[in-house]
Amino acid sequence: MEIVLLILVIIELLVIAFLIFKLLKNNRDYNAIVKKGQQIVKGKLNVDDIKVDEGKGTSTIIASSINAIKSNLLTFVEATKGNVIILSDAIDVLSKSVEANQKGNEQIADGVTNVAGKTAEQFEIVKDNLELIEANNEQMEKVEHSMQSIRTLLDESVASCKEGIAKLEGYETDMNAMSVELNNIDEILTAFNAEIKRIEEVGDFIIGISEQLKLLAFNASIEAARAGQAGRGFAVVADEMNDMSAKTKDGMDTINKIVHEIINSSKQVNDSIRTCEDTYNKSKDTFERVNSSFRSINEQSVEIHNMMQDVSGKFEVMADNSVETKRKATKLFDTSQAISESTHEIAAVSEEVAAESNKIAMHTEKLGGMLMGIQGLLGQFNTAIVPARSKRSKPTKIMLMSMYDNDFWYGVGRGANYAVKELASVGGIAEYVPLIPGPGEDLDQLVSNTILSAAERGFDGIIMPGFLNAAEPLSKVAGSGMKVMMFNCDCGPNIKRVACLRPDPDEPGIIAAQAMAKQLGKKGNVGLLIGNLDVGVNVERRDSFKKEIANVKGISIVDEVIIADDEDDVYRKTMNMLRANDNIQALYITNGFPCAAARAIDDSGRAGKVKLFAFDHNQDIFRYIKKGIIAAAIGQDAFGQGHDPIVWLYNNIAADEPFPGEFIPCRLSVVDKNNVESLIEA
Repeated sequence: MEIVLLILVIIELLVIAFLIFKLLKNNRDYNAIVKKGQQIVKGKLNVDDIKVDEGKGTSTIIASSINAIKSNLLTFVEATKGNVIILSDAIDVLSKSVEANQKGNEQIADGVTNVAGKTAEQFEIVKDNLELIEANNEQMEKVEHSMQSIRTLLDESVASCKEGIAKLEGYETDMNAMSVELNNIDEILTAFNAEIKRIEEVGDFIIGISEQLKLLAFNASIEAARAGQAGRGFAVVADEMNDMSAKTKDGMDTINKIVHEIINSSKQVNDSIRTCEDTYNKSKDTFERVNSSFRSINEQSVEIHNMMQDVSGKFEVMADNSVETKRKATKLFDTSQAISESTHEIAAVSEEVAAESNKIAMHTEKLGGMLMGIQGLLGQFNTAIVPARSKRSKPTKIMLMSMYDNDFWYGVGRGANYAVKELASVGGIAEYVPLIPGPGEDLDQLVSNTILSAAERGFDGIIMPGFLNAAEPLSKVAGSGMKVMMFNCDCGPNIKRVACLRPDPDEPGIIAAQAMAKQLGKKGNVGLLIGNLDVGVNVERRDSFKKEIANVKGISIVDEVIIADDEDDVYRKTMNMLRANDNIQALYITNGFPCAAARAIDDSGRAGKVKLFAFDHNQDIFRYIKKGIIAAAIGQDAFGQGHDPIVWLYNNIAADEPFPGEFIPCRLSVVDKNNVESLIEA
């Protein structure tokens, strides 16, 4: 579609040029128009607009038409260049995707083959597992019967242990009673021995008396012998006493002998009782150990019984799981069969996808060829500098960094990316780095890291906006041989740079002031919205505007505020200025958020009453121009500011081409209600 439009525009241009030559060939007043027309016909679109005088004469109409056609064609070409970048990237992505898809299809085919083989193996494994599960179920049933028998034996063992413990407890009671009786017998025997000893003492006493009687009988016999016949009676008594004493002694000896025998027997009984007690005590210890063992056996039997109950419960769960496993294994068996069938279908689909991928690859190749054709057509139009043939043996490496936070810088990025493609076609290397600080990241540190990285990676040149604070990091890499170039605005004198591509410092403010004076009829009140004064371009735009507008006696500046490079701040301060100044007819803004100011004019109900003069071109700004809120927008060739510095620096390093000067001007253009409708939306 773009190629068709391009051809139509070229035809339109040629027809107009032909008419110009026919109608104005011999008219000196139209020489300038003819000359510009000839340049445009040759494809030189980066020429200045034809100056248009105020009025409605034929020359004015023709000049305005040629300017509109040139602007339209220039916008179309640069938009097409941007679309070429997008389309080229898309083709690269698509080519890589197709290649990856083809490799993926090959891998899928290999994978399907492997899956088919593995599925067959899985099929056999599942089948074997089913047989093993069945065998396990049979073994589990046998184990269940064995466990039932063990539980029965354990129940009998527990009952026997309880009965044995009861009998042992009864035996213990009897033994304790026997111990008590033995203790009683021992006490009785002890008392009996004491009584026997008393008998022995009485016997000794009686024997003593018997000895005394014997002595007394002996004395009586002596005295009876002395008395003679008179003592015969005493002699008889003495004999009887002596005889009685002897018998008493003999009797007592017999008693003592018997007592001694009783004492000995009692002692033996006592010893036997003590032996019985010792034996009992030992038996008691043994009994206690036996009783303790029985209790332990009983407790262990109960514990084993409980454990068997738990094992039995788990065994039941295992049995249920085995049944479920068998069911799932059967399902897996069926699934394996289904997978085996599906792999054949997948293989067929993979072949179809591979065929489609080949078709896509062919179409992608054709699309790439068409893109090269578009680039060839674009090359017929001289909108910017083109890369030269390198004289170096190694590739020249150029880096451009810029902000990336509004439409102007987005346009810079598109131009830089187009230059990246152009340098690649001639063996050069270019890299575009959008400066997008992360959360909490410092912009100055990001700039410094980018410069140091470029030096470490061997870049030959680096390009950046002049307002970036880069003196310190550039001084660190000063000995690396890397050339430095600025664009958009110049840097301070402490940075050594080879050139600066930028608009004329005074021209943007002058053009804005002239456009405002024309729109207001050279009278009215004006408010100024000035961006950060640390950025030189804001100072230049302010000062040149004030100087030029001061020449218009009927226009007064009634308010001026400093705005941050922030959309919300621009909107808020614009609203405040409009509330504070009912008599303002126009606003002039120098920074990169004009749509925020336009929105504030619209929201305040001042649309049509207050005209905004701003910078940069994009579709949102064009819509506000159509609505009559933005009166004029001065464009600074954002695409060219991203593209041209890269090519200029490359040509200087790679081909030893000199810069056209210390300052390289970039093209300025104005869009207002007179030409906004003719612009091609990109």
